[in-house]
Amino acid sequence: MLAGKGIRAVAVMWAMTFISFILVPLRLYTRVYIIEALGVDDHVFNLAWVFLLLYTIFITIAGVHGFGQPISTLPIDSAVQAVYNEMIGQTFAVIGMAIAKLSLGLFLLRIVVKQWHRLSIWVSMVSLSIVSVMTAIIFWTQRVPSKSIYDPRVPGRSIINVTPFSILLGSWCAAVDFYFALLPWIFIWNLNMKFKEKMSIAISLSLGFIACVCGIIRTIDLGGLSSTNYTEDTVDLVIWSGVEMAVTLICVGIPTVRPLYRVIVHGSSVKSSDSRYIKQDDSSHSSRFRMQNPTKRSTMFSVAQESITEAYIARNNQSDEEILMGQYGNNIGGIRVREEG
Repeated sequence: MLAGKGIRAVAVMWAMTFISFILVPLRLYTRVYIIEALGVDDHVFNLAWVFLLLYTIFITIAGVHGFGQPISTLPIDSAVQAVYNEMIGQTFAVIGMAIAKLSLGLFLLRIVVKQWHRLSIWVSMVSLSIVSVMTAIIFWTQRVPSKSIYDPRVPGRSIINVTPFSILLGSWCAAVDFYFALLPWIFIWNLNMKFKEKMSIAISLSLGFIACVCGIIRTIDLGGLSSTNYTEDTVDLVIWSGVEMAVTLICVGIPTVRPLYRVIVHGSSVKSSDSRYIKQDDSSHSSRFRMQNPTKRSTMFSVAQESITEAYIARNNQSDEEILMGQYGNNIGGIRVREEG
């Protein structure tokens, strides 16, 4: 049964899972009924939450068998089950954290325009995915046979140390969080919008700084992976991994439910008046783009760049937040982007 530090760990895990779940239906409702632009990033977001739920479930099972207690005080069978289920949970955490970052990256792809922004986001997502999958594989193959990792009664030999790869993953997650939180300030600051709106949108898209801090703390606690008292010394690592996943989901979810907040609190409509703003660019070439949603009548979003000016025009009252949140993102949610000659 649950005892020792396991009670705190399981309580925190379920609290984080529940809090982050609140944004799942709110986000779906906003995407489907408010802005009518359900995209791939929404499905990835939901998948990331499922991985957090599975992580929490297996940590709870591990807690029942003795996770959070000194391993020397546990019967051998309980200790084996505790470590085994904790390892399964940590595998979901390793992959789930990458999926959560993918959701944020796909979300940012909806709203960025410049090619180097898009390329840097893809590089971040692909590299993080590779490191996550590689770490998960090494986690289960660090010893041969794999059962000897969690069962001391099974003879085996070590072939690779997983700790450096775990540190690499933790550091890379923190770096990606930092970059994804910094990027909105780069492209939003050039928009000709009210300062208050710039700050509001940029801050809402930059909550990933909090996830970055959680990732750094989690990386510091990775030493518990090589401890002989595995069931107790990995408690902080498990907690901060769950907190990082939940905070990432919360940081991704908050900007996407802003239109719902505006409708409920301010009574605003997503279909009323026109809006227009100009984005300044230091490029000198001239190009014109048109983004059109074929599923919604008379909805058009045009981007025109003449010399150093890009004009964003949205009909049917797309607010600053809604446009930046990618209702008319590039090739997402049925939106087509084509360049006019």
